[in-house]
Amino acid sequence: MDSQKIDYNKCCEPFLENKSKAPTAESLMRARYSSYVVKKIDFIDETQITLDSETFDKAEALKWAESADWMGLEIVSTQKGQPEDNTGVVEFVAHYKDKNSGTELKHHETSLFQKKEGEWKFREGQIHGAGPVKRLEPKIGRNDPCSCGSGKKFKKCCGA
Repeated sequence: MDSQKIDYNKCCEPFLENKSKAPTAESLMRARYSSYVVKKIDFIDETQITLDSETFDKAEALKWAESADWMGLEIVSTQKGQPEDNTGVVEFVAHYKDKNSGTELKHHETSLFQKKEGEWKFREGQIHGAGPVKRLEPKIGRNDPCSCGSGKKFKKCCGA
């Protein structure tokens, strides 16, 4: 997992409690991961840029957060995303265990962050592997990976 373990109350809690804003794209990424761990899904919604054609399903995101035992965050790489930048890219792997099956899973994503009105926001992500909670495509196809992270096709899992 992440070799740079940081205390929640020093790292992410001030952002999730709206006491301060994330100064970098990576710090926002860490806070967004933590929001799944502590099930503060409103933070996910508040810290992303969505187009009119996109919707964020809070109930589905909460369902995913509650179905997982979050085991750690691994930051693979960062590009830009510093306080003086307007964009940044963070590649990460979120390690978790599915509570129902006990299977250890990984959510591997490369995310684009952008400043909006001086604050870092998640813009979009490219998932490596199973489908995300927030998909860039408007609909999950029958043969797409299931968004629950099981690794199965949608038609053989939640779409059954």
